[in-house]
Formats: sequence, structure tokens, C-alpha cells
Amino acid sequence: MRKHKAMETEPLLYIVQPKPVRVTAHMQETFTWTSRTEKTAIGAIDEQDETREETKAFLSKKEFQAMPLDEQLVFLTKLPGHLPPLKCQFVTQEQSYEGVLKRCTADELVIADERGNETVIGRAGLVSVTMIGFLP
Repeated sequence: MRKHKAMETEPLLYIVQPKPVRVTAHMQETFTWTSRTEKTAIGAIDEQDETREETKAFLSKKEFQAMPLDEQLVFLTKLPGHLPPLKCQFVTQEQSYEGVLKRCTADELVIADERGNETVIGRAGLVSVTMIGFLP
């Protein structure tokens, strides 16, 4: 038997394989928790109670059609800014209008239609408000 003499040669085909690199993620390092049971001054508590009552009244889970007319108008004027405009149908004694409520005062409503034309309606003549949907 012959002894083969091993010769070191360079490989004929190189396969490039990436070396594993540990990925670093930027994560939250700290967390703070504040207890809401801390007592504050009596005046501050009264102010908080008033604001809570107002937000509860606004965020109550009433259906829109079950609200009185004045409450519907307040709801439409105080929609959050991140929501798209809400298209409604405003019915008066003479005519009905479709559009978005822009301004509401004690005497009149300003409604903008899809083209941007503004119409002024007397608040005394308003009979009902019906939501149609959000504008894109």
C-alpha cells in the first residue's frame, strides 16, 4: 500500500458565509410609576372633579340620535382633531342641508358642503341633525 502524501492546497471554490453579528436593539431602559393616591390640595381636587364630570358627560356612551339637539351640536363642535370631519344632514323647517359643521353660535350654524361652500343656518329653525359618516 502506498502512503499518500497529503498536500495542502487552497480550495478551488470559496463559499462566502457571513459571520453572525449580534444585533443590538434600543429598548426602554427605565420605567417610572406614580401612584394616583397621593393627596393634593382641596382646591385641586375640586377642579379635578369638575373636569372629570365634564369629560364623563362628553364621553358618555349615549347614542347620537338619543341626545338632545343642543348636545348633538356640542358633540359635533368638540370632535377630536385626529378624526376626519363628520358629514351630517341638518334638517330645518324649510330645507335639509348636508355638510360638515364648521362653527356653532347661539344664533346660527355655519355648514360647509363637499365643495367648501359655506351656508349659514339659523339655529332657531333647526329641527334635527343626523350623522351620515366621515369624509375621506
